[in-house]
Amino acid sequence: MERVDEFATSYHLVARRNDSMSPRGRRVFLLSILGVSLAVAVFWSVQGAWYILPFALIEMAVLFAAFKIVEWHAGDYESVSIDGDRVLVERHDRGRTTRHSFDRHWAQVIVSHEGPGGRCDLRMRSHGREVRFGEFLTDQQRLQVADELRRRLKNY
Repeated sequence: MERVDEFATSYHLVARRNDSMSPRGRRVFLLSILGVSLAVAVFWSVQGAWYILPFALIEMAVLFAAFKIVEWHAGDYESVSIDGDRVLVERHDRGRTTRHSFDRHWAQVIVSHEGPGGRCDLRMRSHGREVRFGEFLTDQQRLQVADELRRRLKNY
């Protein structure tokens, strides 16, 4: 979570996924797992347990698909910007960017909880439109961001 606060009327928050491995690190890790799995499967196939090889190949294909999905979403982010009279909520998901703009005077920050012990939900609302954000934040961070946004929207 990055915050940029240049002026009293300007605010910018960017939330990104927790990406613990670099793209190169993911490739090296995947190739090492695939190499070991293939070596074990070939060894046992040569020993006469040939039926291990198809299952190992299926396992490798599923693992490759999982890593591909992680790679597709590695650049995802959400941002909330307040600049003058405008509030902009932006979401970047798999290369597609959606932007929702609200009038600062009418924008409301809504926090709801999904049942007892459930995850809290953070939304921006104005004139019947509602946009959810904070997917990459913890519940505690969502509550902090909600308080900060309410304060910023009120103190204009």
